[in-house]
Amino acid sequence: MSSARIASILKSKLANSPLAQGIVGAFGLRLVYTGLSFVISILLARVLGTLGFGTYTYAVVWAYFLSVPATLGFDNFVVREIAVYQSQSNWPLMRGLLSWASKAVFVFSVTIALFAILVAWILDKGAYSEPFIGICLAMVLMPALSLRNVRRGAMRGLQNITKGLLPELLIDPLILITLTGTAYLIAPQHLSALWVIVFYGIGTVTTLFILNRFLIRSLPTAVKLAPTYSKGKAWLTGAFPFLLIESIPIINAQADVLMLGALKGVEAVGLYVPISRGAQLITFILMAVSSSLAPTIAKTYADKRLMDLQQTVTKSVRVVAGVAFLFAAALIVCGNAYLGLFGPGFVAGQRALYLLCVSTFIATSIGLARGILNMTGHERFTATLGWITTTLNIVLNLILIPRWGVEGAALATSISLLVGAFSSLIAVRQKLGIDATLMGLPAKTIKPK
Repeated sequence: MSSARIASILKSKLANSPLAQGIVGAFGLRLVYTGLSFVISILLARVLGTLGFGTYTYAVVWAYFLSVPATLGFDNFVVREIAVYQSQSNWPLMRGLLSWASKAVFVFSVTIALFAILVAWILDKGAYSEPFIGICLAMVLMPALSLRNVRRGAMRGLQNITKGLLPELLIDPLILITLTGTAYLIAPQHLSALWVIVFYGIGTVTTLFILNRFLIRSLPTAVKLAPTYSKGKAWLTGAFPFLLIESIPIINAQADVLMLGALKGVEAVGLYVPISRGAQLITFILMAVSSSLAPTIAKTYADKRLMDLQQTVTKSVRVVAGVAFLFAAALIVCGNAYLGLFGPGFVAGQRALYLLCVSTFIATSIGLARGILNMTGHERFTATLGWITTTLNIVLNLILIPRWGVEGAALATSISLLVGAFSSLIAVRQKLGIDATLMGLPAKTIKPK
């Protein structure tokens, strides 16, 4: 069969597969979003400086962080339930779920926002500082963030994955870049962190309306005509486990930033964020490979083909480690130049960048172990381990940030990352007999337990 014929067949299958289109579209959008996020970070850092950039980031991260519990787990729960209701043609329950979840999330997110503003006011001691006002502005937009998360989940449930991500991953950052850039050109002397938070809020609200419009158009006509049935208590109970599961990576990813701001001030946050985002580049290959490899791991393990599984894992680990090494080495060698992109004041975080790059590279190189456990029936272990390492991360940040500031945050994150990665690696060997390291021991020498 000619290569042209093979390409034609693959193209035809991709065109007829909503799932494949969704995966490719989502991956492409996330690539674009990663690039736009770096553009935004560099733009804001250079325009606002470490203090202003830290104020903006600290406020927005709090809004993002609190939007997770504010969704009550419905952002992922509706994915499953809408797919089930659609397969059963249960239109009244689908309509009821969308309505009830939106109302519950709105009420809960407003409650959390008001409580957060009260706590911030108490801690600010009525000084009405710029960080306090920034927190207040961010809390005003937080309900919109929560509602957008729920609608994105509904679009996923309807298998409109790319369309559901488009407003958040493309339109939102473009609005922020456009508004900030325009304001800087017109009145650079008046551009502050508070104005940028307002621009961020405009983008959030605008994309919420766009996503809501997409959802209305995507819903089957029968849903719009159906009566509304509600199972509020059952839905709330069903959504709660999703909240617990989803909270682990969010807390782990944001704990250092939030605690650094609380313990050392927003200027330290401004200095740390470029370091953290640089290290996140190292993990990009792991996310891509693990998501693609997951079905293969599950099927190969179910078929009891451990030798094939070992070979697949070894090859994948080597690819992940090789690409991760290139990113880590580039950041370490060009660390001064990379941080200099954000402005002269950001070069002070060079040692923290080196530390985070090394630990992230090591954790990424053996990071497939967690995905292997999840795909072979050991998800409870990984969930428990996730909460343990999250708790460790928080405790270490409390101990190390007051002493070493930005470097303490980097060290706390590094230790918790490595503990989680090596624990998963050991568990894969003990529970499955699989070597998830670069060495890749021959499968015939492995005795699964």
